[in-house]
Amino acid sequence: MKYFRLYRKQFLRAGFTVEAALLMTVILPVLLAILYYGFFLHDKGVLNGAAQQVTAQADLNSWKKSGNNRLSRMAGKMEKQTGPSKKVSSKVSVKKDQVSASYSAGMSLPGLLASWFGKSRLDTGALAKRPLLYPADVIRKIRGLEYVSAMLKGGS
Repeated sequence: MKYFRLYRKQFLRAGFTVEAALLMTVILPVLLAILYYGFFLHDKGVLNGAAQQVTAQADLNSWKKSGNNRLSRMAGKMEKQTGPSKKVSSKVSVKKDQVSASYSAGMSLPGLLASWFGKSRLDTGALAKRPLLYPADVIRKIRGLEYVSAMLKGGS
């Protein structure tokens, strides 16, 4: 009778092992997918922030001849801030009234499961456009409004 109990306990332990092995084949890919989705969102946020920062700097540099070169160098420096994304490329264009910065990158997915679904690479990127402001014009308008408001109040 003792032998049967010992055999029964070993059989149950083996059953738990098989059950855990079957569950881990489902749980581990789900956990890794969540982890890689976090990496993907991080890189998308970094690229979006970089595009916004480059377009904000265009107001200060666009009136100079070397402004476009400086923006392109700045965009190139921002490319190095991403995490697992590879082949990050940037493009900055400054026109008379508008500035735009775009980034594109791709993150490769490891494993056989990704290739089964036909997607072994996640493409991400960001695009930021905004009207180009010239600081001197804005300052002139503000000072003009201050002057008009002072005249309306009765000041000199």
